[in-house]
Amino acid sequence: MAKKAIRAKGAGDNRTTDAWLSEALIREIIVQRLQPGMPLREQEIADRYQVSRPSAREALRLAAQVGFVEILPWRGARVTNIDIDQFLDILGILEDVYARCAALAAERMPETAFAELDRLVPGDAALLPDTADKGKMYQISFTIGAFVGQHSGSLIAQRMLIHVGRLALWQQRLHRPGSVESEIESLYAHQLMAAAIKSRQRDVAAGAARATVLITRRSLHPEPRRAFGEKP
Repeated sequence: MAKKAIRAKGAGDNRTTDAWLSEALIREIIVQRLQPGMPLREQEIADRYQVSRPSAREALRLAAQVGFVEILPWRGARVTNIDIDQFLDILGILEDVYARCAALAAERMPETAFAELDRLVPGDAALLPDTADKGKMYQISFTIGAFVGQHSGSLIAQRMLIHVGRLALWQQRLHRPGSVESEIESLYAHQLMAAAIKSRQRDVAAGAARATVLITRRSLHPEPRRAFGEKP
């Protein structure tokens, strides 16, 4: 795994080793190779990725800055363990940032990008993946959001959307909220957002972006603490 990851950095990748390694660790967390609460030991990371221990330490610090890792004084680091209340907070922040990016994209996205936006948004519910495995649907939603952020014309809004969106993507994959109906609702909300962006309807685009997040929030178990193994 380490050798493949090192080759992936390759020529043309101008990131520092620390930044590249931080991204590699975050990807492993998002796809659940590293589970919440799992200890992350500097020497093990350094050995696996064939980097120095200081680089491993800095990579963990960078991953902690965006919420995927916790640094525990005198106890090392571990994958962040987010409870249901924190997940709901993440969704609330995502809702606000996504709405802002969609509104800006309705003003600033160039018409040359419209065809790609249409390509990213599935045109029919029949194209949705089997709801027994929603990982693909969440990835579709994240990809659309990243594209909207990229064309918001605001670098800070784009970065915030990506950071919060990745945390939400990770938690969605862990908790798998949703149903056939909620996924179809989400598809329609994405279609509405794309149409509003192309027709320069700022408020409609923002409202549709909010709806995509609200659908996820609404599809959580009605007794979330019990559903997620927490005491009421």
